[in-house]
Amino acid sequence: MRNLLSLLCCLCSLLTTPAQTYYLPKTAVRLHLLIERQTYEPGCFAPYAKRYLQLDGIRQQQRVSHRVTDIQLTTLGVRDTSKCYTLQLKTKGEAPDIRLSDDAVLLAINAEPLPTATPTHAVLGGQRVRTAPDPKTLLSAEALAAGSTAKQAELTAQQITELRERRQLLITGEADDMPQDERQLQRMLSEIDHQCDLLTMLFTGTTRRDTTAHTVTLCPDSETEREVIFRLSRTLGLVDKDDMAGVPYYLTLKNLHPAEQPLLENKKGEGICVNIPATVQLTILQEDLPLATFEVPLAQFGITALRDGSVFRSKSRTHLQLHPATGAVVRMYTDAE
Repeated sequence: MRNLLSLLCCLCSLLTTPAQTYYLPKTAVRLHLLIERQTYEPGCFAPYAKRYLQLDGIRQQQRVSHRVTDIQLTTLGVRDTSKCYTLQLKTKGEAPDIRLSDDAVLLAINAEPLPTATPTHAVLGGQRVRTAPDPKTLLSAEALAAGSTAKQAELTAQQITELRERRQLLITGEADDMPQDERQLQRMLSEIDHQCDLLTMLFTGTTRRDTTAHTVTLCPDSETEREVIFRLSRTLGLVDKDDMAGVPYYLTLKNLHPAEQPLLENKKGEGICVNIPATVQLTILQEDLPLATFEVPLAQFGITALRDGSVFRSKSRTHLQLHPATGAVVRMYTDAE
C-alpha cells in the first residue's frame, strides 16, 4: 500500500502540477578492503639448503597467498523507489533552489549539498615494493666459475660461513682490521649481516608482498546472521561470494533501534519528507572470528518523517541540508541565524 501511494503521488505531481518530484535514499554500505598478496619464490640453491646450511623445511616450489589486512566502511545513498514524494514550496520572493542528485534524490534546499564520505585509509591501486639487490652479484669469482649448481651452492655456503666468522672476530675484537670507533664497527657489522642475508636468500628464497584495494558494496534491507558477502582464495585473491574456491567472509547485521515505519501522505505538497535513520551494527567475520565491527545509521531501518514546509514561507530565506547517504536532516537554518 505504501509503495502504491508513493507511486500515485509521483504520477499526480507529474500530470497535474509543476511541483518538484523527489526521492529519499536508502543507504548502501561500501566495504573497502586492503588485500595483501605474498609471493614466495624458491632460491636457486633451495635443494642444497639442508646439505650445506642445515636448514630444514625450505620450500622448493613457488607459493602465492592472500590475506585481508584492513577493512574500512563508508556509506552511499541510492534512490529508494518506494519513497517518491512531491515538493511544492510556497515562498515569498524568489523560488527555492532545490538540489537533487543525478537520480533525483533530494540533497539540499537553498544550500550546497554535503560531500560524500571517503574511506579513512588510503585506497591503493597497488603498493610499490622495494626491489632487493640481486644476491648473485655477491658471489665469489670461484663460485661464479663453478661448473655445476651443486658446486656453486657449496662455495656460496662457504662464503656465508666465512662472513659469519669474520663477524665474530669483529665482535670479540680479534680481527686484523679492527675499526677505530664504535660507529665504524656497527657499519661493518651491518654490511656483513646484509651480505649474509642476501646470500642466504639463494637457499631460503624470497617473499614479495604487495597490497591492492577492493570495494564490496552491499545494500541490506533486513537483519541478517552470517550472510556470505565475499570469498577469499589463497591463490586467486578476492573472488565472488558464490565461488567455492575461496574461504567465506560473513556479515551479521543487527538493528540496534527497531522502529515501525509510519505511512506518510503528502497531500498538500507543502511538507518535506526526510529520513530518520536507525543505527545498525555490522560485524564482518571470517569463520567464527570477528574482523571488524561498525555502528552506522542506515535509512531503510529507520522511519520517514514529514517536516513542516511553512518555514520556507518566512521572510528570512531557509536553508536545508540532508545527509547524502541517509536522507536525514543535517542542518536547517535561516539567513537570520
